[in-house]
Amino acid sequence: MAETTYKKQSSWEDRFQMPTSDQMREDLAEKPLALIDTARAHILALADLTEQVTWQGLPWRWTVCYDSPLDDTRALVHLVLNPNAPELAMTFTADMVERLPMKRLKKHVRDGVLLGRQVAGVYWSSWELANKTQLQDLLDLVTRKHKLLIAGSKD
Repeated sequence: MAETTYKKQSSWEDRFQMPTSDQMREDLAEKPLALIDTARAHILALADLTEQVTWQGLPWRWTVCYDSPLDDTRALVHLVLNPNAPELAMTFTADMVERLPMKRLKKHVRDGVLLGRQVAGVYWSSWELANKTQLQDLLDLVTRKHKLLIAGSKD
């Protein structure tokens, strides 16, 4: 009789067992792990953000979401800790997109925003985390979005 071997499911995939962000880090390779750690540190340094792991369904599964009290409708940013291809994702309203300095953004960032899937007037943009330079460009966008939320709350 043939012996069956089962591949251990990553904590990112197990819908019925909520992992911590540290448990999901264990499934990542060394290179993306450094990028994720840099992203987490930058995002958590922004004012009044909370980090929580939430189930987002397919394809994002368990995702680290960073919520702001300035926007109770959606997270400021999502870190999708897919062991095969980690991503950073953000949503933008049409008003936010109009207020972003598009000409100053790098092409891959600008294209990611403008070509993001639109659902009910909201742009859902995501980028696979590839290298430090690209991550810095994306973290600049996270900071810009955070500033837009702060400016919008003062209006």
